[in-house]
Amino acid sequence: MSYVICEYDSAILKSAKAQSFFVSKCAQLETLMRMETEAVWSGLRYGGFTPGPNEYGRTTILPDNFADEAGDILDRLHQPTYWGVNSYQQYFTSTSPASHTVPGWKTVLQGPVGAADPTGGITLEDIRIAWMGLAITSKSSAITKFRWQIGDTSYPKVDVEETHGYNKPSFVFEEGFIIPEETLFWLRAFLETDNYERVVPLGYMIYRRKDLVITE
Repeated sequence: MSYVICEYDSAILKSAKAQSFFVSKCAQLETLMRMETEAVWSGLRYGGFTPGPNEYGRTTILPDNFADEAGDILDRLHQPTYWGVNSYQQYFTSTSPASHTVPGWKTVLQGPVGAADPTGGITLEDIRIAWMGLAITSKSSAITKFRWQIGDTSYPKVDVEETHGYNKPSFVFEEGFIIPEETLFWLRAFLETDNYERVVPLGYMIYRRKDLVITE
């Protein structure tokens, strides 16, 4: 696996060269995603943002479709007051979202099905994710490493300490990942100290049931 680290706002959003790189990598992954999806979802074709009959749709990667470390929906503070506020921003401490010591490894995202199980959660049925990287949009970050698992494949730790010198770092894969439906998925990070973190997956997701993306 190879990747590029760059500024999200000054590079991906403003640099023509960085935009071109990101768009080309997304296009490569999209070709593969459509081919695999139409083999798995037989009889459906790509319908874009507003799919019609016998079509599957596309939207952003929604926080609603992940669970936090405690197996609950993502929210800013792991308290009942904030439940229902689907957001990638989370507050990580030794007791939030679950009891795992900081400094140490914390689960940032995982599939929501069976997420309370220590082995991690399973992604939803009827949703497939094209994952191109991560944007860390917090004003400051205490994350020094990432690791993740998709299905039976556990990927090695990646040190991202150089991102601490960036404003809003993004971590872009040169070859993205397809996260299939009903597949084990988790993303973990090592945090040096308690901190609010907003780790946003880059890419898109496709779906074949509208209720998964229109329910508020």
